[in-house]
Amino acid sequence: MKKLFLSAIVTLFASSVFATTINEEPTLVLSKTTKELSHLLNKSYSEDILEKEELVKVTFTVNELQQLVVLQVNSNSSEVQSYVKDALNYKKLSSNELTIGKDYVFEVRFKN
Repeated sequence: MKKLFLSAIVTLFASSVFATTINEEPTLVLSKTTKELSHLLNKSYSEDILEKEELVKVTFTVNELQQLVVLQVNSNSSEVQSYVKDALNYKKLSSNELTIGKDYVFEVRFKN
């Protein structure tokens, strides 16, 4: 059941991930970055953090060391906010597909 749930999260995440600049010009995040973000979010996910299904908008940037820096997590749940920040903040990306210093936004749907 847990593997099915994680597969659903990965599928939803991969299909809904997008990046935008501050100018609100949507650009698709390249596949390597999408896979890396998916992997980081699924790595330690626990169904216990959710009371109900939730769509979360995450704003992040990439620093000079190719690390993610989470700027904002739009969620009313402090547990979801903490989970996303812990899962992504200062994690290094192996792909160089994102521009350093540019803000990106993606949405992820968490299901329980």
